[in-house]
Amino acid sequence: MRLGLVGAGSVATLYVEAAAGLPVVDITAVCDVRRDAAETLAAQAHAQVFDDHRSMFAAGGLDGVVITSPHALHTPMAVDAAAAGLHILMEKPMATTVSDCRLMIDVCAKAGVRLAVGNLQRFVPAVRQATDVLRSGQLGRPLLITERRAVDYDPAVRPSWFFDPEMAGGGIMMNIGGHCIDRAQVLAGERVIGVDARVWRRPGLKVETEAVGLLSLAGGLQVGISVTSTGLPPQNETEVVCEEGALRLSDHTGLWMFQAGRSVQLREPTDRQDFVSAFRDQLIDFAGNEAPTVDGDYGLSVVAAVQATYESAALGRPVSIAAVDEEAAA
Repeated sequence: MRLGLVGAGSVATLYVEAAAGLPVVDITAVCDVRRDAAETLAAQAHAQVFDDHRSMFAAGGLDGVVITSPHALHTPMAVDAAAAGLHILMEKPMATTVSDCRLMIDVCAKAGVRLAVGNLQRFVPAVRQATDVLRSGQLGRPLLITERRAVDYDPAVRPSWFFDPEMAGGGIMMNIGGHCIDRAQVLAGERVIGVDARVWRRPGLKVETEAVGLLSLAGGLQVGISVTSTGLPPQNETEVVCEEGALRLSDHTGLWMFQAGRSVQLREPTDRQDFVSAFRDQLIDFAGNEAPTVDGDYGLSVVAAVQATYESAALGRPVSIAAVDEEAAA
């Protein structure tokens, strides 16, 4: 599959690295409004350079496109790609609203093109292994999941558009919390159906920089999420408490299983190559003959949970995903 890449930022770099040597995909074009950035990344892939996505689509020679642009541009670019008959791998978040997600799904279906979404967690080796342990039943039924993230979410280290609520669609919950929602849904094998959350933002910023919430999943499982940028040491940790033991997945200590008073390390900490491997598996999945594993409906489920977080925080009470869906359909 000949792929064009829209956006030449850090995530796009991972896609180029992941595609290298893959027989099923070939990145043949790179587009970014910052032509110098496009040229730098295109040189790594020996690809053509464009500074307008419509020109890249019109030039032909592509079977699909990977879109890694700022969030609010996802839907209009997807509409253009579908009109050009291009299959789409959309970086997460799929869009900034549920209604835009639905529009994207609709235009891709009418155009007969594949739509995959870059919610990556199921392809991360450690998450995949943790999911296998949970599905085996050796720890019993999962009872609760806790997701903790501490990151540096500041204009000094993040792109400026991350702090524009219209362009980004939100702040730390949209960008980082989306990973938490994705991972919890993958581990549980269930979708979020309700959210009770609160968010805060640091003075001088227009998007939230701290968030906490309790998510209810379809099977009754509860997920606690804490996402913060208050200066705590970096943290990316998931705990799954089950009837007969527990799992802990951490960037710092790896994957551990706890059962009957014993602790066993199942996997070393995730490194960059693990993430490149995840991107590679996602590209293989996208280029395959079957429907994408992470499709538009799944991407919508993550955006709906984020949107429910914002609505719950604004209202000061729990919000159901069904209510978010009804608002989007109205």
